Amino acid sequence: MSNIAVVKCIPEKNLECSKEILKNFEKHNWVYLAPPKDQTKFSTSLSLPEGEGIIIASGGSIGGPNLCLQSIKNLTKSALATGKWLKNHGLTPNECIILNSLPLHHISGFMPWWRHRTWRSEYHWISPSFMHEPLQLRQFSEALANKYRRPLITSLVPTQLLSLIDNPDGLKWLQSLALIWLGGALIPIDLADKARRKSINLAPCYGATETGAMVTCLSPKDFIKGSNSVGFPLEDVEIEINKRHSLKIKTSRIATSKWNNGKFVEITDTNGWWEAGDLAQYISLDNRKAIQILGRRDSAINSGGETIFPEDIEIELMKIVSKHQIPIKDIFVLGVSDKKWGQRLVALTKFKEKEINRYPIISLLTDLIEDWQPSKKPLKWYDCPKLSRNINKKWEIKKWQDWIVLNRPIN
Repeated sequence: MSNIAVVKCIPEKNLECSKEILKNFEKHNWVYLAPPKDQTKFSTSLSLPEGEGIIIASGGSIGGPNLCLQSIKNLTKSALATGKWLKNHGLTPNECIILNSLPLHHISGFMPWWRHRTWRSEYHWISPSFMHEPLQLRQFSEALANKYRRPLITSLVPTQLLSLIDNPDGLKWLQSLALIWLGGALIPIDLADKARRKSINLAPCYGATETGAMVTCLSPKDFIKGSNSVGFPLEDVEIEINKRHSLKIKTSRIATSKWNNGKFVEITDTNGWWEAGDLAQYISLDNRKAIQILGRRDSAINSGGETIFPEDIEIELMKIVSKHQIPIKDIFVLGVSDKKWGQRLVALTKFKEKEINRYPIISLLTDLIEDWQPSKKPLKWYDCPKLSRNINKKWEIKKWQDWIVLNRPIN
């Protein structure tokens, strides 16, 4: 019978953590990859599938975070599928040097490490502090490239790309990479355009913990040419999008099950399809059907008969904040019920300073979006000093809807 071992994933101790994970795999244990401050408890009487694998948090499902079981077999299938994609796009997996700056307790951070073990490629952890030192990052990578004469590849999320692209050393580092898989969130159009102008080899992709990481990917060549899609399904993946834009995925590496109300339950329907938490559509690319992600299914709202994706509004607002140097650190936009419109948008804001007059700042911001469609303008603005995403960098909609009920808006 398999047991659950807990490995606390401390970013500064990734090497030690990875060794502990492997030791537990040898004992045929399931390993829970716990975030640094996690307090999750498991019953010792849990019935687990045979074999070994990881238990890992996911933000990709409807209804908030889940814990998913991904077997070693599934993880290896994912690594092989990604390696095949890489080979089809001109890079030999075992000749690549993988740089990994993402957390081990996220599937996007675990898989680069697992790929290197599957591909037998060179691999290096990049500490979070290193990502804030672009000069050191560039020098480290240049030394690796000079030593091995091999292509460097990595995985990033849009916030990392944004923080590096405007720094001269960060830009040189980005330009030196043969491939950058970009996932985790929608990439703002202006950031994508800037990356194209700077000839950065981005490969926007889509995946989830439930699917063992990426299931679709766009080649850097198609990205540079202007596509804003997440490309085509990998060879071991089937995609289905219905008229309501609901996205379903079928692959042999769907998570074994998820933790729900104290037990593990299957996540696929009787035909093996898993319904993702995102909405999508097909767009034409070279006479083929590419996938474009529209936004979260549980955050999309209908306002005055129009479907609005709050993520798009957040991106546009943060562009204005950046352009006008408005002292706001983060904005979360979500829908609330409205008798006349059905739903309206409200915005939660986290300011950069505690002692600051909020009203003139919000007044300025509302003036700057005066010409927006009424359905796309937040009806109310809230000061939310504790605003933050969950461990998977996702907004927990229900949590912040409950918060709104107990708090008064700025305006």
